[in-house]
Amino acid sequence: MSQFAFKVRQIAQRMWFLPAAFSLVAVLTLLIAFGMARLIPDGLPFTLSSEAVESILTVLASSLLTVAVFALSTIVSALSSASQQTTPRAVPLIVGDRSAQTSISVFIGAFLFSIVGIIGLSAGIYSEAGRLLLFVVTLAVVVLVVAALIRWIGQISAIGRVAATLDRAGEAAERAFRTVPGKGLLGCRELSGEPSGDPIYSRKTGYVQHIDIGRLQDCADEQELLITITARPGAYAAPDRPLVMVAGAVDEALAEKLAGAFTIGATRTFDSDPRFGLIVLSEIAGKALSPGINDPGTAIAVVGTIVRVLTERPEEDSELKYERVLVAGLDPDDLMADAFRPIARDGAGSIEVMLRMIAGLKTLARCRPELEGAAKGMIVDAVERGLTAMSAKSDQAALEAAAKLE
Repeated sequence: MSQFAFKVRQIAQRMWFLPAAFSLVAVLTLLIAFGMARLIPDGLPFTLSSEAVESILTVLASSLLTVAVFALSTIVSALSSASQQTTPRAVPLIVGDRSAQTSISVFIGAFLFSIVGIIGLSAGIYSEAGRLLLFVVTLAVVVLVVAALIRWIGQISAIGRVAATLDRAGEAAERAFRTVPGKGLLGCRELSGEPSGDPIYSRKTGYVQHIDIGRLQDCADEQELLITITARPGAYAAPDRPLVMVAGAVDEALAEKLAGAFTIGATRTFDSDPRFGLIVLSEIAGKALSPGINDPGTAIAVVGTIVRVLTERPEEDSELKYERVLVAGLDPDDLMADAFRPIARDGAGSIEVMLRMIAGLKTLARCRPELEGAAKGMIVDAVERGLTAMSAKSDQAALEAAAKLE
């Protein structure tokens, strides 16, 4: 994905984008109806008075404003609930939920359609044919609003709930692993050993959200360079931390261009950062295991989701797209630490959580050979934490028995 496409995608995921697009479509629909009315003769078999069409639009305008405000307040409550019961890092997943955005967009778009239609009728700009077309479009808008209301009834029962937020976090992690399959080489050559070359530092402080590797490859081809990425998506970037190491001659203009291939933001994103998805899932489990909530069942559900995501993640894409760009693969130890270490720390005193986590780690060790060593190491760490936190001899014995490797 190019940097421009990434920024467009980020904008499209904002809460305001879809309502703005629907509102624009609503206004364009009225303008098209006004223009097409000139192609229809006014001598129609029947006519509609302005009052008949205006009364329907008035009902829509007065009711949809209330519905839109209620829908937005529901979203705000869902965001607050998700932040308190799961993790604030999961809030963007609810904000970017297309189903909720579509329903709210229909309400706001239909409201704006009604207002503009009423203004047009009051100003007398519609002919008899124009009023007929406006009436037909209004009926279509009513059907859309009714469908959106029915869909919204089903959505408000789940939005912001822990289970729904967990599902969205799992889906985000799965999408990230599909974007960055296998070792996560991003179509580049795999780095073996330590990176070499001259460092190019970040011009901003924040997190790497996206890398336009195509731009790096083009620069490398033009100047016959060998570029090693040292800051993957999700890495912390600062003026003293190199983004890339370049083997070859690099002037200041080229250094600016190479640094510009990295999109730096204040927060991490899910798109090309599978580790962030695992971190958010583990944070949901950590919040569930906090003394104030004490919900080991949610932590067990998180463990199941993490095991499924890691077990079913796609294999490495063998296609080499960027020959002059090198990058280190995802470290299995980092994946295990991101996913399970917080759960092992916060759930060390819960035998149910520890047994489920050890069973999941064994599954990963058997099903994913590249994760076997890291999974077994995490089992050892979990057992050590559990034996320290548990006081009952029976729990300790059960934990040690479950941790025995075949």
